[in-house]
Amino acid sequence: MYQKIQDVALKTGEQAELGIVSGPDTGAWGSAVRSLMAHKGDIWRWQVDECLNKPLGCESRFYVLNKDGKPFANIMLVEARGIAIFGHVWTVPEERRKGAADIIHHHLMEDFKKRGGRAMYLGTGYDTHPYHLYAKHGFQGVEPKSGYMFWFANGQQAFESDVFATGAVRMEPLGLEHWPTLPALAMMKHPARVRIAGMNVLNVVSTEGGALAYLSEMAAAATEKRTAARRAWVAVSEKSGVPVAIAAVAPEAIFEKQGDLLDVFCAPGFEAELPKLVQKLELDPARGLAAYADPLWSAKRDVLRACGLQQAGTIKRFLQTPDGAVDVNVFSR
Repeated sequence: MYQKIQDVALKTGEQAELGIVSGPDTGAWGSAVRSLMAHKGDIWRWQVDECLNKPLGCESRFYVLNKDGKPFANIMLVEARGIAIFGHVWTVPEERRKGAADIIHHHLMEDFKKRGGRAMYLGTGYDTHPYHLYAKHGFQGVEPKSGYMFWFANGQQAFESDVFATGAVRMEPLGLEHWPTLPALAMMKHPARVRIAGMNVLNVVSTEGGALAYLSEMAAAATEKRTAARRAWVAVSEKSGVPVAIAAVAPEAIFEKQGDLLDVFCAPGFEAELPKLVQKLELDPARGLAAYADPLWSAKRDVLRACGLQQAGTIKRFLQTPDGAVDVNVFSR
């Protein structure tokens, strides 16, 4: 569905129309957004297609500038529970340097706030033009010299205290309905530096891209009625509806034919849920299993041992953080 917001003027004085394409949209506007995103990699085109093709349990909005019904600039929000992934910022080359992204960003922020939006997450290059554009509109870097950024309506501490309050949870296989809220868990204030290694979440970074490999694989496996090589389960807070813990497994990068990599991560107070989530993964006992942890979150060591893994070694000063290098412990069964 397309909704016009208003007519706007670019820096050049040219007129354009600002509107929102809301998913699902299998008609002309959805097709126009797909065409605008055609330069994206396979995994991202899959995500766009999923958002435009069917209801997902989350909301997708593509804020577009168009001339005569043809979009030439876009910013996407995929959101649930007032939490959003901010991405797919794109202007076609011939329309750049006219202020298109700035115009869309301004109206997007106002719309998100008006609808009760609470938090947004994005990733970009540190100290780049996009980084400073996002900072202009209220985003902050998650830590020094990081290109990962977030925005909170009422501050990070108040937001995380609310959505990660201890309480009852429900176990669910990871789905696209969790995709917009999972960065809140991955990027929260937490001592761990090795968070979800299989999703490239080392240090405070987003699951925006890393989770899609799991989600697309799980979707394909469900269609083909087979076990997915990459799979994940989450514990979702009954109160906030946000994932508070995750367990994930994927083929280990080097020895993928013989073994798997196990990840477990949770908000403080939900450690007891992690072994339960690991059981949901139905790990193959015939395959090797490894996991990585850092000494900054000692609870992970205990969880891995409860899951039958033992420390097999340590890679000294392997992970770089803003506070210096951190050792990484290797666990296996």
